[in-house]
Amino acid sequence: MSKGRAEATRRGAMRAGTIVIAMAAACASASAAAQPALDIADLLSAPQPEQLTAAAAAPTIAWVGNERGARNLWTARAPEFAPRRLSGYDRDDGQLIGSLQLSRDGRWLAYVRGGSADAAGNNSNPDGDPDGQEQAVWVVASDGSGKPQRVAAGRSVLFAPNGDALIVQGRGVGCYPLPGATAPGWCKEALLKTRGANSAAEFSPDGKSLAFVSNRGDHSFIGLLDLDKREVRWLGADFNNDAAPAFSPDGRRVAFLRTAGNKPGDAFDLTKANPFEIWIADVNTGLAKKIHRSSDTAGGYAQFNGADPLLWSRDGRLIFASEQSGWLHWYALSPDGGAPVPLSRGECEAETVALAQDGAFVFSGNCAQIDYRQVFSVDAQGKAQTLLTAKNEIATDPLPLAGGQWIALRHADARRPTAIAVMPRAGGEPRRIFPAQLPERFPLQRLVQPKPITLKAADGVVSHATVFEPPASFKGKRPALIYVHGGPIRQMLPGWHYSSYYYNDYASNQWLASRGYVVLALNYRDGTGYGQKFRLAEKQGPRGASEYQDVLAAQAWLAARSDVDARRVGIYGGSYGGFLTASALARNSDLFAAGVDRHGVHDWRESAKGGDNSWLWGLKPDELELAYQSSPMSRLDGWRSPALFVHGDDDRAVKFSQSIDLVERLRARRVPVESLVIPDEDHFFLRYATWLRVHRATEEFFGRQLRPGDSVQRDSAPRTSEQGGSEQGSAERAQ
Repeated sequence: MSKGRAEATRRGAMRAGTIVIAMAAACASASAAAQPALDIADLLSAPQPEQLTAAAAAPTIAWVGNERGARNLWTARAPEFAPRRLSGYDRDDGQLIGSLQLSRDGRWLAYVRGGSADAAGNNSNPDGDPDGQEQAVWVVASDGSGKPQRVAAGRSVLFAPNGDALIVQGRGVGCYPLPGATAPGWCKEALLKTRGANSAAEFSPDGKSLAFVSNRGDHSFIGLLDLDKREVRWLGADFNNDAAPAFSPDGRRVAFLRTAGNKPGDAFDLTKANPFEIWIADVNTGLAKKIHRSSDTAGGYAQFNGADPLLWSRDGRLIFASEQSGWLHWYALSPDGGAPVPLSRGECEAETVALAQDGAFVFSGNCAQIDYRQVFSVDAQGKAQTLLTAKNEIATDPLPLAGGQWIALRHADARRPTAIAVMPRAGGEPRRIFPAQLPERFPLQRLVQPKPITLKAADGVVSHATVFEPPASFKGKRPALIYVHGGPIRQMLPGWHYSSYYYNDYASNQWLASRGYVVLALNYRDGTGYGQKFRLAEKQGPRGASEYQDVLAAQAWLAARSDVDARRVGIYGGSYGGFLTASALARNSDLFAAGVDRHGVHDWRESAKGGDNSWLWGLKPDELELAYQSSPMSRLDGWRSPALFVHGDDDRAVKFSQSIDLVERLRARRVPVESLVIPDEDHFFLRYATWLRVHRATEEFFGRQLRPGDSVQRDSAPRTSEQGGSEQGSAERAQ
């Protein structure tokens, strides 16, 4: 064969091979394309359990199941743990169900349905019901033998020990009989009308007294109401803030936490670590004595994060939370004083806790793998800390059940969404009972396993993140997104989150990854899960926005990837995440091509006036200029990238006016602005329909701005369908 003919044959073979490879690639692409695209509704199709409680003397549990916005009560009982639905609410009306309480014998379940009222007296009503809504206490038999019955308007509920009455807290504290029961003689609708904002805390073991907290503004007292004598005794009253009363097992003493009272000009500051004391009062005399004082930096977060920070165990120990080691842990203390004994240990945080009847202690935390959540048990002497669940899952809210054989918990991982589960007390594979099976449309096998990484900022601070990578069918350089959580005392996890808000955002991150984005969920400084020093980072928020350096580190990490187009990096988040999103667009429109800002804080000076949760930094008058310079509002001249602003106008956590002001200023500068305003919706987006609308508007906005699926370079001046105006098309197309 001549050299020319051989070369021609070789080239022909190469062309044939190229055709085969191209055909194979086309077939693979066609196969991928044949698989229907995921929709966010697929990822949110599973029933979501939002709470969990257990009876004190019966192996019965109860929870709230949220099925596409319809929230209902469920119970199950050992050993079968067959779920039973107790209510028939069938509307996506955004009415929360909370404060779940099972009677001691497990026969009754009490709960609060509805959201609180605003300053004008309007209760939360996110679906705009023209008849309005209320917040009220209800009760239902746990065996399903009857329908829920309304008890009274109120925001919390507590069973009397003998199970014949309920204590309801609303504008005041009142008592109401259970259905079919005769109310005890002391039970009356106006049970407590002393000065202050009174909240019922705990019954004495014999049921004859009620401990309560009376908040007087700049100080608070622990009161003890003798129910038969109708007398109040104040326990160790002094110039302090007293809280968290807990009865001794014999009912003769009450322990409580004490912190300093509020001096003139003082304001709460969540970036401060403060000391606390544990006091014990004699029930008969009211005299109290101090048995423990923490270090100067041991208190703060644990005392206001919602969990009971002080417990008195049946075996006579006081169990309390402290950050004395630099990490959130729990300790046991003798009522006679002495050195506290650690119950949880390690460079990790013990989050939710519960006591078993035999004195053992169970908790969920991140002591086996810091980016996840595990359940641990600790023996009554505090000597052994035993891991009960897998290291790389999300196991939270453990509750030892009466009888000592079972633990109930909430359980999830990267692919399986949060479920109510039970497991043997000694450990083992959790049995998921609700939902026992996932809906057929739920895309279990198509979800990605997020990868935990660490990032180092310019100032040396190391933060954590999880990365969601798109399917392998997406080739070439991809757009990328940074997700920033709110709080800021939160932690995103490499799995379905136990918080409803972040459960939804985990679904969003998975969905956006399925659409071709590389998604990085950033756990920036100020968050929880990584110790007190990380949470109390210097110059955070209104005092310098130091956490923005972690956002820049995340952007640099994404931009350095070979599969990311650095010109197509976006950012999104809500609340404090909205603050960081707006900060990124204001400071670095050269690095961030677009952003979605949900109910963000935009001017810390406005926050300092109070009226919502963003006042919690306790800014003083001489800090307001620094607060302004730390705000996105101070950097608007450099803002060029398009943004979508999302806000519900019944937001009690971040004022709606924060978005009004910023959006109007950006429109005046002809920055490309789009908006999605949701009348009557809450900060936490209480309706399923709202979440679908927000997620779809977000994906559609980024789809237009970052153009996934093509390699067209972003213009130096991004375009939207309207410069400087409200783009309602995206919101409408998101329906």
